[in-house]
Amino acid sequence: MKLLKRVLAPIVRAGSKLKPNKSHLIAFFLGALSVTAFAPLNFSPLMLLTIAGLFYLWQQSPAAGDGAKIGFYFGLGFFGFGLSWLFKSMYSYSEVLLPVSVLLTLGWVVYHGLFLTAAGYLAVKLKRSRTLALIGLFPVLWVLFELLRSSLFGGYPFLLAGVSHLGSWLDGYAPVFGVWGMSWAVAVTAGALVLLYVKRSWILSSVLICVLWSVGGLLQQIQWVQPLGKPIDIALIQGNVPQQIKWSSKALTPSLERYVTLTKANLDADVIVWPETAIASYLSVVERGALSTFIRDAQLFKKDIVAGVVDGEPDDEKVYNAIVNLGNLEQRYHKRHLVPFSEYFPFHNLFAPLANLFDIPFSFFSHGDPNQPSLLIGGQKAGLSICFEMAFGEELARQLPEASYFITVSNDAWFAHTLEPHQQLEDVQMRALELGREIARATNTGYTAIVGVDGKIKAQIPPYELDALRSEIQPYQGLTPYAEWKWLPILLLVGLLLLFTLGGRLLFKRR
Repeated sequence: MKLLKRVLAPIVRAGSKLKPNKSHLIAFFLGALSVTAFAPLNFSPLMLLTIAGLFYLWQQSPAAGDGAKIGFYFGLGFFGFGLSWLFKSMYSYSEVLLPVSVLLTLGWVVYHGLFLTAAGYLAVKLKRSRTLALIGLFPVLWVLFELLRSSLFGGYPFLLAGVSHLGSWLDGYAPVFGVWGMSWAVAVTAGALVLLYVKRSWILSSVLICVLWSVGGLLQQIQWVQPLGKPIDIALIQGNVPQQIKWSSKALTPSLERYVTLTKANLDADVIVWPETAIASYLSVVERGALSTFIRDAQLFKKDIVAGVVDGEPDDEKVYNAIVNLGNLEQRYHKRHLVPFSEYFPFHNLFAPLANLFDIPFSFFSHGDPNQPSLLIGGQKAGLSICFEMAFGEELARQLPEASYFITVSNDAWFAHTLEPHQQLEDVQMRALELGREIARATNTGYTAIVGVDGKIKAQIPPYELDALRSEIQPYQGLTPYAEWKWLPILLLVGLLLLFTLGGRLLFKRR
């Protein structure tokens, strides 16, 4: 009993320090409210108000520790509601015990919240001039920790503030600075609103907001890329195979029949796309068995039928989550950026016991070559990505300028009827805007869509239905500044603003 008390004492003390006060509860509420700024609700102005509320609380905080707690509780509300979809994938489909699913989801939320905790600590620690803090320091720290969250340990770029303002004038910053430029503009606008409230700085705040949004609107008018050739007739097959039976051996043949039937109904299309692991087995197995005749016919007629599949032999050391052109089996793409603790387990020796908690088929995929070339599909070079990879614009940019359009496949059935499929589609919209390429997205259960270079959805079919999206996708040529320079523009912007802010802080301190 004494030993147990000794073990629990530090935990109790730490918990007591996190006991929320009024400011912390407000921060939690603001964080939770922020989720409504993203799909499917898309109340984008709320993101401005919630970040403004966070900045106001930071500005009022008397000590760095209190700023850290406010950041933590904001993150707890923001990610607790926004990333709650992880729980369903573990508990409903991976057969993880309920208490373990709850604890792992909580750990996932806390991990993301720690970035805002650190941002809050530095925000209060470094603030001096109220004006510089609200429109300089706080927005820079917001973006800086979004960048860190998107890169550390493989990166988890979920719920980035800029994504909430797709379709606004701030879109113009995306082809130059990526989503981070939009996040910065959102945060500066929020800071200006707080400045207007606390200092009644009508002229400064109004001019700053008008200039910021006007520049974004003017950047929208620049045509960074140009159409290349004729549109490609494309058919995206949505099989709508429930996750609970997807990997069952009994479901393999009926699932393949769904895809083959819809494919035959769209054989006059230039390109046909099946979603991620639509073939829920090894390609080598179905090539010799269930799809042998279909694949031979596809090769005979030279049809570009792009399908998600497991590439490798059952006894191979290396097995890949892959996209394969069934009309030309030499054309293959292996997923580069795998999902940690789902498609592979980092530090395998350390986390091997954790792997046994999950019932995930093929949870030990190998990483694809980072320098895979674009594939000639539909008469044009196509860039390829699988699911999680669509969240990383700087990685997709490596396939440019060769790729004139993108094909991405996903299986969002893991997160059916949660916020995750909506958030994934927003990521696709952001990548199209950043990279200046139209994107065709084929998913198992939805959302299957084609997105234009302006980030708007050109065509879409309802989710959770067996259907095919028949439409056209336009190839493009040229590069946006973001596609050419990747993170360099936003790092320069953040670095210069940070130096300016810290320099102003030192000057204020001396005075």
